Amino acid sequence: MFEIGKPNLTPETRKGLPGSFVELPTGVTHYELKGDPDGRRVVLIHGNAAPYVSWDNTIEDLVDAGLRVLRYDLVGHGFTDRPRLRTYDKALYVKQLAELIDRLNISYPVSVVGTSQGGSIGACFAAANPGKVERLALLSPLFDDVAGSGSPLVKILSTRLAGELLLQLGGDSKLSDLSNRISSPDKKAVLESEVAEQLRFRGKRRAILANVRGDSFTNPTAAYEDVKAQGIPTLLTWGTQDKLILEDSMRRLRDLLPDIEYHEIDGAAHLAHYEYPERINPILIRFLTRPASEEAPIRAVG
Repeated sequence: MFEIGKPNLTPETRKGLPGSFVELPTGVTHYELKGDPDGRRVVLIHGNAAPYVSWDNTIEDLVDAGLRVLRYDLVGHGFTDRPRLRTYDKALYVKQLAELIDRLNISYPVSVVGTSQGGSIGACFAAANPGKVERLALLSPLFDDVAGSGSPLVKILSTRLAGELLLQLGGDSKLSDLSNRISSPDKKAVLESEVAEQLRFRGKRRAILANVRGDSFTNPTAAYEDVKAQGIPTLLTWGTQDKLILEDSMRRLRDLLPDIEYHEIDGAAHLAHYEYPERINPILIRFLTRPASEEAPIRAVG
């Protein structure tokens, strides 16, 4: 795709960018790891709307609560590599996270917090790594349906050449628009400016298409069923003004996981954790720091 004048992400262009970088078999990954080295390990997985900057209003409160927190950019997002693959699928994202945890010498088990597609990736990671995830927090996660996933726009993006042409015609401001994800104009403007930073570098449009053409909208119910089978304590939050992850989908997830801890955030849109950290963070901290004696044991699989 034509991105005239934009630099590639290289060691040179990454100089001065925030966070840290590590070379993995899946490519260079952008991450931040902070907090008490002896604290409970927590991994934050962002969704498609915004890269790891979407955790800006979350990470410090978790660290202050004594947790050891890792946030990172998924393949194709933020300042992580954008490999030239036809599709990016859940297996790739699960592999990236496993590689990152191993390379950073983070010991298991870990707790995982995922939002939107990051929620389904978290569930898939737990399913692929039995016994390694001790708690799973899902913030408006992708479950069995996403508003607009079957729309003509998504079908066009999924079509070779037509998708490339459509994305080429759309400007960077359109790709960083969060109008249907955040209600507050002030917070929307701040996060949009952060999201726009990733568009300064070549390959973001190609990565968007690879994600859409992969299994990002494929029903991950089997992974959630595995979470249930393992007995992993699970938290769910959902904003009543979420236009992407709909209430019926969350109701079906709660039916599938009847022991899930559920919190409805009145008036919140899709990125509730960014827009209302004063409401979400205390819920997360209570869940993530709860004594293990108060949780049911994780059941072995197999």
